[in-house]
Amino acid sequence: MNNDDSWQIWSKHVLLELERLHLGQKELKEDVAALRTEVAMLKVKSGVWGAAAGLIPAIAAILVALLA
Repeated sequence: MNNDDSWQIWSKHVLLELERLHLGQKELKEDVAALRTEVAMLKVKSGVWGAAAGLIPAIAAILVALLA
């Protein structure tokens, strides 16, 4: 086995490994994009719940002020 044959075998291995890594990176990018969307949705939901939670004591304070 000479050096050229050895490199041909390794070059195929290197190319397959690069392709595997590329597919893994592509999959990670898709996962990150999906997580960003989910985080954005959770931020909106938490804002809505925070506003609702802040509104309840405000209404209670207004009612107490009006009834007192």
